[in-house]
This record gives sequence, C-alpha cells and structure tokens, in this order.
Amino acid sequence: MYAETDFLLALIKDDDWLGNAAESVYRAHRDRLWTSQFTLIELMMVAYREGRDTERVVSNAASLVEIRGDVETVVSAATYVEDHGFTPFDALHLVESNGDTIVSSDEAYADVTSRLDLKSVTEEK
Repeated sequence: MYAETDFLLALIKDDDWLGNAAESVYRAHRDRLWTSQFTLIELMMVAYREGRDTERVVSNAASLVEIRGDVETVVSAATYVEDHGFTPFDALHLVESNGDTIVSSDEAYADVTSRLDLKSVTEEK
C-alpha cells in the first residue's frame, strides 16, 4: 500500500487531526506500506514551511515505511536545510550537483560549492 504525504504527516505530527486513524492503519498494515522519494520531498517542503526540523521529519518518515527511490539525496538535502539555511529545492540542487559547479545567481551556494554566478557573466556578441 502506497503511503501518501498526509498519512505520514498524521503519524509524525503530535497534533494532527488524522493521527488516530493513521496510527490504526499503520498498526494493521505496517509490513505492506511503502512510499517514494517524492513523498519525502513533499514532507521536507511541509516541514520547512511550518518551521519544523526538516532533517528530523524526513528521517522519521523514512524509518516508518519502505522508501522506494533515492532516500539519501533527500536526507542529505534536509541536512543542508537545517545546517545551512537552504531552501528545500536549493538543497536538493546542491546535493544532486554532486560537487559540480552550479550555474546560478543564487548566493546560497557561495560558501558550500563552486558556483558560476550568472550576475557576473557578460553577454557575448
């Protein structure tokens, strides 16, 4: 059974109105539940928006159900959100770049990786 974001949020959040129902489903179907890396990305976005610890939310969700896809990238990105103040998508771009130079005007990358700043590029004619 595919676990969607709202189900995992209901399990993780202490004050979620669907918490009891989610716990009941989890107890009954724990061995059959799985989700994708995209659910983890959505959880990271929700946690970021709500001011929650993104790394903790993503790690907790990943420990509850089987994750199909690239879990390490999402967990690493969540760490950059928490430790360096990145937005979730900037953190995902950073991790996916795998150390390659990032072409961007975004200064968030300046202290952690090589960046080609678009603002400093002059037009070639």
